[in-house]
Amino acid sequence: KAAAKAAAPKATSKAAATSSAPKKVTVEFIADCPLASTVSIAGTFNNWAVDVDMLKKDKKSGLWTTKIALVPGDYEYKFVCDGKNWDAGDNKIKHV
Repeated sequence: KAAAKAAAPKATSKAAATSSAPKKVTVEFIADCPLASTVSIAGTFNNWAVDVDMLKKDKKSGLWTTKIALVPGDYEYKFVCDGKNWDAGDNKIKHV
């Protein structure tokens, strides 16, 4: 029981440290991929994972969108259509 009581203050101090961390900003990403059946975004913010941040298609506009909470900074990314077709050309840069 004494060990459990000793651990409690550590958890409290961690929570205090977290509150001083930079606040995340919600960022919207929009892709125009009319023929795709799925669209995701891969970048430095998700370790270039193609199956983590999926976009949703707006039936009216046909555009794919997602919102991701990011700590302010610069991020490189690309859209990935159907899990394998990456954007052509250089990585896009998003400044948050």
